[in-house]
Amino acid sequence: MITDPLSAIAVIVLAAATCQWLAARLGIPSVAPLLATGVAMSAVLDPDEIFGDLLFTMVGLGVAVLLFEGGSTLHWQNLTTGRDTVVRLVTAGAVITWAIGSAGSWWLLGIDFSHALLIGAILIVSGPTVVMPLLRTVRPREPSSSILRWEGIVIDPVGAGLAIIILDAIVEDRSVGRVALRVLTTFGSGLLIGAVVGFTVVGALHRRLIEDRLQVSVTLAAVVVAYGAANAVRPEAGLVAVTVVGMVFANQRRASAAHIAEFNKHLGAAILGVLFIVLGARVNVDAITDNLAASAAITALLVLGARPAAVLAATFRSDLRWSDRAFLMVLAPRGVVAAAVASLFAIELEHNGIDSGPLVPVVFTVVVATVTLSGLVGGVAARKLRVAQPEPKTVALIGGGRFAIELAERLFDLGISSLHVGLDDNDAAEAARRDQLVYQGRLDTEEFLDTVTSSGVGTAVALSGTDHLDAYAITRLANVVGSANLYGLVNREVDEQPGTVTPVTAQPALPENYPPERLSRLLERGATVRIRSDPQGHVPGWLPICGVDAARTITFAPTEVAVGESHAVLEIGPGIDDQ
Repeated sequence: MITDPLSAIAVIVLAAATCQWLAARLGIPSVAPLLATGVAMSAVLDPDEIFGDLLFTMVGLGVAVLLFEGGSTLHWQNLTTGRDTVVRLVTAGAVITWAIGSAGSWWLLGIDFSHALLIGAILIVSGPTVVMPLLRTVRPREPSSSILRWEGIVIDPVGAGLAIIILDAIVEDRSVGRVALRVLTTFGSGLLIGAVVGFTVVGALHRRLIEDRLQVSVTLAAVVVAYGAANAVRPEAGLVAVTVVGMVFANQRRASAAHIAEFNKHLGAAILGVLFIVLGARVNVDAITDNLAASAAITALLVLGARPAAVLAATFRSDLRWSDRAFLMVLAPRGVVAAAVASLFAIELEHNGIDSGPLVPVVFTVVVATVTLSGLVGGVAARKLRVAQPEPKTVALIGGGRFAIELAERLFDLGISSLHVGLDDNDAAEAARRDQLVYQGRLDTEEFLDTVTSSGVGTAVALSGTDHLDAYAITRLANVVGSANLYGLVNREVDEQPGTVTPVTAQPALPENYPPERLSRLLERGATVRIRSDPQGHVPGWLPICGVDAARTITFAPTEVAVGESHAVLEIGPGIDDQ
């Protein structure tokens, strides 16, 4: 049994990172292996004994950061056709889910009805911790993607707030009037404090009152303050507050917040892994086994009964396509907020001399089951219902002028679209004249990432030769396409400067003896880009740029590209050997 706090933290962090890496390699959501590992570690790890009273304070802060991160992705303009659906899902849909979950828990577990109402309320919660990874894996089109994102984040404070009201009724036997007052003050204080903190920080960023190097840390401090202040007014109001802070950041246009959102994504991933390991380690394996059949039946009621009924009610008389409605019925996972709230409430009940019963093992089993089911069927359902976005095959070309335009023309001939980024006005006009996609907005906005995602960009190549443009664009695109699909020009004069740091390293798009200035001279001498599909080897005077296989997968800077019947090579020339 591990008893030293530092050793425990080291083991937890290592286990969390390993599970997330393994899940990424297997292409599955990380929640299930994280929880399973946490439960397995319960034999050697007791978080309550190691961390004491600070455990759930730290869990609450972790959840707050995750909800802020989720709220910062909620762009109101993305819900042009799904706003009413989201509102109904988190109101009428939540009530339907609560009713069915509560009735099922009461019937299948044989517990007091008030405790069944508590379990039903906790099982309303979904959350960004599971929805966001699933959306990245499944890649549904709009409006399904935005509806699920909004629902998954907004439903957390709704479900948690309802659950704490029921907990109060169980512990203190409150009247209906006092319960109603509790609802109003919980959500009212959360909305007010979140809005005040959010607009205050955005205003300070807009007026440049915070140095660039301190903006992330100040924002994180503001999130903690909003969470603590709202919770001081009403427990769980902090969840509402931090979600509102994130939404303020997402929907304002006064200050650049892309770097803050980027940091929170990395921090959120680390926090998510640690939370699931810690919460999983608190679960009694025997209790899970004893309630396994009932938990499976409750899961079936939620997945096959509650979710379809909630979606049908939320989309009644809406313009949403039936394929989108069916897909919404498929994805309804439960996440870390449900697990955290269940653990916290079990302790609260026991402190008041009330047996928590099967609350924790049932909720944990439902979390694992719903996440696993959503991960297994989500992608299949998206493809069968034709709501999945096409595989990302578009190539983002950063800069490159005439060369990028010619390259895009040849890629189009092979059935591959492209997106130009960072072209000057003349080159952008020429690309548009050729019906090529051009993005001319700022790179530090969510609009840029939304454009890249909606265009299906799967590969990015930096061709401008301008170090700061190439480096920044590649850094912004890394989380969208993955570092393995990033390419750039090699500029030794820049790379070898002392103290030069590149946040993301791109693979060379051309051999290192072809720096930007040499490429420019080549184009000035009349070089062009062509497609070669014959099986012969290298052609003198021509330089291979990229290879394209039958699946339209692109590999840049091929030293030796095997050209077969289903492959093609894009080359630049002639005159390569003459320079």
